[in-house]
Amino acid sequence: MAALVNMPVYMRLGGSAEVEVGRIEIPVSGDGTIDFDRAQFAAMLRSAADAYETPEQEDD
Repeated sequence: MAALVNMPVYMRLGGSAEVEVGRIEIPVSGDGTIDFDRAQFAAMLRSAADAYETPEQEDD
């Protein structure tokens, strides 16, 4: 059975603490093979960067 692995992406600037900047989902086939190419991986990282640059507004 195919599944998605949800991985957090963290960033650390200088000596500050790590901050989770986004998450990426990686498709995994039934035999455990990761099924994506470099272009898809780059797109996932761009999506995480976009989420970091324009965070959702939290309700007060």
